[in-house]
Amino acid sequence: MSHHDALLALALVGTTRGTLPTPDPDPLAQAAAQITRPDAEGTLLARAALHSLAHAAGRTPDPPGDPPPAPAPPETLPEVPERAARHLSLVLGTPLLSEWLTLCAQAGWRVPPARLPELLDHATRDSRLRPLLTPVLGERGLWLARFNPDWAFTPPDEDAWDTTTDAGREALWRRVRERDPHAARDLLRDHLSSERAGSRKRLLGALLDTLSDDDHSLEPLLDTLTTDRSDDVRTLARTALHRLSRSAQNARNAARLAALLSGAPTAPDEHATRDGLPDPTSQDALSAAALLEHLLEHTHPDTLLAALNTTPAALVDLARKHDQLQPLAENAVSTAHSALAAALLPELPTHPFLLQIGPPETLAAAQTQALLDRDPDRLLALFGPHPGPWPPDPSAALLGTLRDTIGTAHYAAAWGYRWAQLAELAATHAHPHTPHPDPLPADATDYAHRTLTELLGTLELRKQMWTDFGKGRG
Repeated sequence: MSHHDALLALALVGTTRGTLPTPDPDPLAQAAAQITRPDAEGTLLARAALHSLAHAAGRTPDPPGDPPPAPAPPETLPEVPERAARHLSLVLGTPLLSEWLTLCAQAGWRVPPARLPELLDHATRDSRLRPLLTPVLGERGLWLARFNPDWAFTPPDEDAWDTTTDAGREALWRRVRERDPHAARDLLRDHLSSERAGSRKRLLGALLDTLSDDDHSLEPLLDTLTTDRSDDVRTLARTALHRLSRSAQNARNAARLAALLSGAPTAPDEHATRDGLPDPTSQDALSAAALLEHLLEHTHPDTLLAALNTTPAALVDLARKHDQLQPLAENAVSTAHSALAAALLPELPTHPFLLQIGPPETLAAAQTQALLDRDPDRLLALFGPHPGPWPPDPSAALLGTLRDTIGTAHYAAAWGYRWAQLAELAATHAHPHTPHPDPLPADATDYAHRTLTELLGTLELRKQMWTDFGKGRG
């Protein structure tokens, strides 16, 4: 238990039932031990105040005689105006914090300096906030974070690669990637092979998040990682090569598929293990089916279409004849291949992820039908994966359906768990300028009124946030 935690524990039981804790040997606890007041209660509060002050400062006291740290560099971003900053107190600790940080970054502003410690604490507990917070920390926030090990997820200086943590390297690489993709590729070439497995996984994951066709120049490096000691690293490297349509791995897989379809022998070749192929113990029909499944799932659609000189519809027909539609669908989703998704949808019309990357009108039609059917499971599948804000029309239709289905429910279970999930999702993902549905009827339950009021109140808060960040109805 830290000295601060021991002080809190004593505050809970009272100083009449306990004694002030013995300070730890760290500088902050030793500094707190020098603070005394005439009574035990005052001493406890004063020492706790010092701990709080140190936390707000983001660092512990320096040992006696040490020079003070260099001050933070001058800010390069303007501070968020008060009209937008005022919402921060309302959204801290809620799902709306992500949207506030995103709006702040889009506006090119930085967070108020006084809120830096609590925002960094929130990002320490919720890793999803970290990439959203980093762009709006400003120079002072980045400077402050370096004094607290708990805030080490912020990007270090670019010359600190060798001394920072695995998370720090990932954050540094992402920052370089945003500014100069070519320099980011050079960083991977220089460092990736010599990193620890955990760091290699982080960096490959960051690469996959931002992979583009220009990254074909990394193919030699990725190819060496397909024989890495770590299973996860090998899988990530093969996934990256799969998504690079012109990679040699894709060409080999396409040639294997062509040979398999022509009836040629399917014995493993010298690259089979490197490319992650299944390892059949015999060349029977089951092994051929496993190989076909792997090739349809792990070969880029563009490479397949070119090698087989075929169309997306014909490729789907081939997969259907061999009962392999699901692997081909996984391939289309992994590579975000819209043409293949469109060809697959007549066979898999309810596949939510194909709908996300297929023609927009197909997704809209599926959402409309699910709303007409009042099918909450289907609505979750269709709306859930779609990032907010949703377009105004489906947002308004969903709000109307929620209003129509909740009126007689006296509690959440009576409404249905899926409907309650949809209401929570709509509050944070529906377009903030969505018109409100008609009021509930007079005989609607208290639960219905309370739930719908909370949902619409959240939308109003988001609408005001958008307005104050200058987003209007965009």
